[in-house]
Amino acid sequence: MAENEIITADGEIITGPATEQTSLAIGLTRAEIDQQIATAHAFPRSIAKSSKSIFELVTIDEQSAEECNYALPRGGKPITGPSIRLAEIIAGQWGNCRVGARVVHVDRAEKYVEAEGVFHDLETNAATTARVRRRIVDRNGKLYNDDMIIVTGNAACSIAKRNAILSAVPKAVWRKAYDAALATIKGDIKTLSERRDKMLKAFSAFGVKPEQIFAAIEVGGLEDINLDHIGLLAGMHAALKSGEATVEEMFAVAPAAGSAGGEKKNLKGKLDDIAGGKKAKGGEQPADDAGKKQKEANKPAASGKPTEKPEGPNTGAGDARDDDDGFPGDTPAPSSDEIEAARDRGATAYHSGMSRKALPGEYKDVAALAEAWLAAYDEAKDEEEGGDQS
Repeated sequence: MAENEIITADGEIITGPATEQTSLAIGLTRAEIDQQIATAHAFPRSIAKSSKSIFELVTIDEQSAEECNYALPRGGKPITGPSIRLAEIIAGQWGNCRVGARVVHVDRAEKYVEAEGVFHDLETNAATTARVRRRIVDRNGKLYNDDMIIVTGNAACSIAKRNAILSAVPKAVWRKAYDAALATIKGDIKTLSERRDKMLKAFSAFGVKPEQIFAAIEVGGLEDINLDHIGLLAGMHAALKSGEATVEEMFAVAPAAGSAGGEKKNLKGKLDDIAGGKKAKGGEQPADDAGKKQKEANKPAASGKPTEKPEGPNTGAGDARDDDDGFPGDTPAPSSDEIEAARDRGATAYHSGMSRKALPGEYKDVAALAEAWLAAYDEAKDEEEGGDQS
């Protein structure tokens, strides 16, 4: 009777009789691989044809070229390279190969997830594996929840799969296509201004402000962005879309505009500030603002007479003046059309697979629009999950 070797978690090899089910599974897998190898030998690949097909697909349009590069800003020396999208094109056009990736280990104690990518060339019978580890904690060292661990594991699988493919397929086959993709991304001087605006708009969908972008690539402003920066920004955006990087790790060094003491305020803090401003208007007046209003009340008017402060909080004149008293809560209320538009964008963001944290920057300072966007996002999520359960 055939024997079956089992490797335990401690590395011990236990030999025992092979069951009929195990033998059948092994036989089917072996037959499948043998058939694929036989087919690969019967129809060998053409290197020239594969290289040409890769080049054509990479440069088929501007968007495809942009997705073939990734970039991460690191201390003024950005890390760039071919992305998982380019690796998928290479594997598909190289042909006669098996590609896969899986999560092999989740370590909650050491706080990392490990994935393994595999590339098997059926013509040469050469196999390449690549392992990647990704941290599963936020910037404060707190362990991710189960959903975020799964997302991080998927991102690690993509990176491991990319590394395995690019390590196995000779660079000479796809180098020319990659260089052409970079040239397509950069464009020329005529389109530079248009590409700048396009990049800022693309990052705003992830809640990234222009000031954070300028700090990440170390430029003074919009006019300082050149063709090389366009290629870098395109790679950064592609990395965010594919999950190879997150907004937090990519823009961790970028200061938040308008935050006191260099600390970034979250949405809750901004909403609390707005709510505090409204309370000050209807209730007690802050000491600093009270002194400011008292000085303005005693300041001579154009006619040379002191301005009289209306008595009582309910006088019409007092209400009219309060509209411009500089309180945070006195920003004009958004219209119903603006709120409806925010709701539409929130629902669209969920269905597009965006994170709930990707609140558009222009909504973060307007409580009503932020609440409308988040409410629509949650409603779309609940509706889809409810439909899945039914």
